[in-house]
Amino acid sequence: MIAMIKDIDNSNVIGTHLIQSPVLGPISTKNISGSVRTLILMAFDQSGKIFNASFCGNNCAKWIAELGRKKDLTINLHHVMDFSSVPAFEAIMLNTG
Repeated sequence: MIAMIKDIDNSNVIGTHLIQSPVLGPISTKNISGSVRTLILMAFDQSGKIFNASFCGNNCAKWIAELGRKKDLTINLHHVMDFSSVPAFEAIMLNTG
């Protein structure tokens, strides 16, 4: 999760409850971006829920693909996400097959 926060939010995890953001300064873990929160939920959820990845930008594509390699992951997107930088990416569109 630390790597995710660094990559997506460009912020450093200082401790359990403290993140250093280049934009906001020192922030609570409650103030990380919606993108990172969504990715963390995807990573730890065991219920098989469908996640709204529309909060996530293209910089989340590699993380979504990585999580999907580890477990079945179902996401909902309301925009076209660019997965072209992800090697050997495979997905099934549930609504069209």
